[in-house]
Amino acid sequence: MGSHGFFTLILLICFIPRYALAGYDDISTLFKLRDVVTEGKGFLSNWFDSETPPCSWSGITCDNHTVVRIDLSSVPIYAPFPLCVVLFQSLVHLNFSGCGFSGELPDAWGNLHHLQYLDLSRNQLTGSLPISLYGLRRLKELKLDNNIFSGQLSPAIAQFQYLKKLSVSTNSISGALPPELGSLQNLEFLDLHMNAFNGSIPASLGNLSRLLHLDASQNNLGGSLFPGITAMTNLVTVDLSSNALMGPLPREIGQLQNLQLLILGHNGFSGSIPEEIGELKLLEELILSECKLTGIPWAVGDLRSLKLLDISGNNFKTELPTSIDNLGNLSRLLAKGAGLSGNIPKELGRCRKLVYVDLSTNSFSGSIPEELAGLEAIANFNVGQNNLSGQIPEWIQNWAFRGCKKLTELNLQGNHLHGELPQYLSELPLVSVELSQNNFTGKLPENLWESSTILEITLSYKQLTGPIPKIIGRLSSLQRLRIDNNYLEGPIPQTIGALRNLTTLSLHGNRLSGNIPLELFNCRNLVTLDPSSNNLSGHIIRAISQLTFLNTLNLSSNLLSGAIPAEICVGFENAAHPDSEFIQHHGLLDLSYNRFSSHIPSAIKNCATVTVLNLQGNMLSGTIPSELGGSIPTDIDQILPKIAELDLSSNAFTGSLPESLLCINDLTYLDVSNNSLSGQIPFSCPKEKKSSSSLIFFNGSSNHFSGNLDESISNFTKLSSFDIHNNSLTGSLPFSLSDLSYLNYLDLSNNNFHGVIPCGICNLFGLTFANFSGNHIGMYTLADCAAKDFCTVNGSGHKTLHSSGRRVPRLAIICVCIIIATIVLVLLVVLLRWKPLRNRPLALVPANKAKATVEPTSSDELLGKKFREPLSINLATFEHALLRVTADDILKATENFSKVHIIGDGGFGTVYRAALPEGRRVAIKRLHGGHQFQGDREFLAEMETIGKVKHPNLVPLLGYCVCGDERFLIYEYMENGSLEMWLRNRADAIEALGWPDRLKICVGSARGLSFLHHGFVPHIIHRDMKSSNILLDENFEPRVSDFGLARIISACETHVSTDIAGTFGYIPPEYGMTMKSSTKGDVYSFGVVMLELLTGRPPTGQEGGRGWKPSWLGAVDDGTW
Repeated sequence: MGSHGFFTLILLICFIPRYALAGYDDISTLFKLRDVVTEGKGFLSNWFDSETPPCSWSGITCDNHTVVRIDLSSVPIYAPFPLCVVLFQSLVHLNFSGCGFSGELPDAWGNLHHLQYLDLSRNQLTGSLPISLYGLRRLKELKLDNNIFSGQLSPAIAQFQYLKKLSVSTNSISGALPPELGSLQNLEFLDLHMNAFNGSIPASLGNLSRLLHLDASQNNLGGSLFPGITAMTNLVTVDLSSNALMGPLPREIGQLQNLQLLILGHNGFSGSIPEEIGELKLLEELILSECKLTGIPWAVGDLRSLKLLDISGNNFKTELPTSIDNLGNLSRLLAKGAGLSGNIPKELGRCRKLVYVDLSTNSFSGSIPEELAGLEAIANFNVGQNNLSGQIPEWIQNWAFRGCKKLTELNLQGNHLHGELPQYLSELPLVSVELSQNNFTGKLPENLWESSTILEITLSYKQLTGPIPKIIGRLSSLQRLRIDNNYLEGPIPQTIGALRNLTTLSLHGNRLSGNIPLELFNCRNLVTLDPSSNNLSGHIIRAISQLTFLNTLNLSSNLLSGAIPAEICVGFENAAHPDSEFIQHHGLLDLSYNRFSSHIPSAIKNCATVTVLNLQGNMLSGTIPSELGGSIPTDIDQILPKIAELDLSSNAFTGSLPESLLCINDLTYLDVSNNSLSGQIPFSCPKEKKSSSSLIFFNGSSNHFSGNLDESISNFTKLSSFDIHNNSLTGSLPFSLSDLSYLNYLDLSNNNFHGVIPCGICNLFGLTFANFSGNHIGMYTLADCAAKDFCTVNGSGHKTLHSSGRRVPRLAIICVCIIIATIVLVLLVVLLRWKPLRNRPLALVPANKAKATVEPTSSDELLGKKFREPLSINLATFEHALLRVTADDILKATENFSKVHIIGDGGFGTVYRAALPEGRRVAIKRLHGGHQFQGDREFLAEMETIGKVKHPNLVPLLGYCVCGDERFLIYEYMENGSLEMWLRNRADAIEALGWPDRLKICVGSARGLSFLHHGFVPHIIHRDMKSSNILLDENFEPRVSDFGLARIISACETHVSTDIAGTFGYIPPEYGMTMKSSTKGDVYSFGVVMLELLTGRPPTGQEGGRGWKPSWLGAVDDGTW
């Protein structure tokens, strides 16, 4: 090349436009980005097509070969965040939302000087926000929500002067809100919810005059409602709920004239709702639930645009204002537990658009006003748990109320209503009828059974008489029937067998007689069957084997006789039951107080899910079968693995106690009293068993036991009540009795003990009853025991205390007492300051030998005795708003795990609905004690991992509590329950779940499961994907639940188990051969759920044969199904 040509080349290079060089750099960077997104190849196919130029790739927009826009939203890439993205210097728009990116953000954002739109939401990004991010001065929208960002917001946020929308919700960002937020003059949308922000809301936010949307809910913000809010007159929505805000609501709130949505619930406000609230003429939703407010003004009636009013959980000491009649647009009125009194205002009947009314758990009195007949749009009417009187109003039967085609739930329970039940209830489109705990009389109305929609009827605790109508079988939709504790008489009608969808039948506490009809066993979906405390006679027939889902059977206190059939355990063989079914006594088999004779069948070992077995008060004889204990080899844990209570008392059993009976893993209650058992009481646990027993209550009184009590009784460290009176036991009392530090009831009377009594028993602070009479040691009072090694009683019955030697000077005794008193005082101050768990003593067996009830779910079992050192308790939360939760709060919120709070029961544990002290509703899962957990360190590490899993389509784990051997998990409460419930247990499911909703549920739950498999390290295998584990929030957004639980139960890290994981109907075929869970197995189970969404049918044919099987899909394909 000549000099002229070389000079020309130099000129060309010098005058190439800079954007052309930048374009070349952007193209090469696009190829680098392609190397990162290989997991999304199925969605980005043209990225890997050599014929497609990079600027034509999906989601890429160029300007003269310079990349100005990248939009890969919802493309499942699941890879570390691509660092190369900061090299696109001309980029204006970047959207990586929902891509599954992980890791920390790069610290080189300052290169993107032109960036105006940045959306990194719905990923798994971690770490603090890099300081260079705040240098993007041209940003107009910044979305970082639904990640795992931590750290604090920097004051450098003031550089976002053009920013209109800022969302950092659902992260773990903490610290105080920077006052510099108030300098973002163009901000219109600010979403900070579900983080860990604390401190007060800065007053500088009042400078955001253009702000339309403010959401700082579910944080730990304190102080008063910031005064600057009244200057934000353009606000349309405000949500500051679930914080720690205090003080009165400011009167100036009425200046927010454009406000349409005001949510301040779950805070600690005081005083009354200000009168100025009535100036918010455009307000459509007002939520002030759980706020400790004390007054509600007349001016609330001025909110003419209001559609939702939620004032539940307050301390109003007043009536509901009659001005409510002005709320002509009101569709939902929620005032449960609001402290309201007086009469239900008749003016409420003028709110003709009301769909949902909940005035339950208040102090309303008087009758239900006739003016409510005008509520023609009502779908749910709940005035339960009040002091209402009178009869069910006659106007319910008039044309206006009968024209109510949407009324599905009617709850009048817990009042003082009387009279007969009306015949016309069947003419209403009711799904649930709850009328229990009133004073209704008369017979069950015949027409009630003519309904075509009712799923649940509860008529308990009334004075209903007469027989159960024979036409009961016509109500084929019925799933739950509770008419217990009435005066019903006559036989159970044979027509009850036509109720093929029935899952719960409770007839307890009536006067029913005759045999249990054979047709009843055609109700093959029964989970709970309780006809106890009646006059039923005859035998239990073998047809009970047809009830394969049975989990609760209570036939106690009847006149049943004959042998117990071996088939009684067929239902209890199944480990999994419908999770949507409310099971009041999970795993209960109660045949007590009947006239059963012969032996206990050996097939009792097949009752795998039984937790309570009660055979008390029959005429059973023979030996206690080895299946209930005995010298069982290594598979002992598979014999009644979940048994917690066993009562065989007041029968005619002979022989000795099986060697391992007292050492069954979860057995806490054992009563074998009033039999003819003999031999020694086996307190030594076999080598195959754990060294210590779980027993809390043992009653072996009134038998023929002999032999000695040996030192091995120290294995029973949790024993609270120990009764072996009226036997033939001999020898001296072992010193290890004083090691039973939980003991509070001890009866050793009427035996042949002699010799010394260990004075360590005197140190058992909780011991409230002790009886040693009728032995050769004479009468004995604990008060005489004074720091000796032992006590002896001479032949005349007088007790002699053996001194330990030297006499201790009186001054030394006084000094020691003062020191001890000082230490006790200091400990009390410390305990009070740190608010220790308050405990109550366990229920004891009274002196009259009445049977004690030791509830295995009580706080006593969880927390121990007062005189013990506190259990090791580990409580952790993954959300700052829950840091105030204690184990005591959990017990209070569930009323010591009362059965009335149960909302679900699955393979891993029982779920309770609970409201925390600040009012927040959560779901608490108490893991079943039958599971073998990993060690504490491994369990805590695993929980810390699961707690970090955040995704919009997963139910977040908010926290957990380890209390002794107990494990509790705290989850976000899902308002609309499970998908399974909506598919099969609701009459309005077809209307509520249209095809758009089903598609949304399908896509959302798929995203959640996909994230578990690919978007989180370590990857999580669900192992039990099914429709009952897909929960729906208040907006019907799907959330996958129970993920990760399989990891913390006794399955090893390879997920290989001796039990097949999952639920029947959803389990992949290969699990039966490999015993190994996998992500592919989860996908198979998810496919089953999708077919449920498509067909509405269960996978196991539970609904009268209307289920389906995977093998039928071929028939679907060829059109023959």
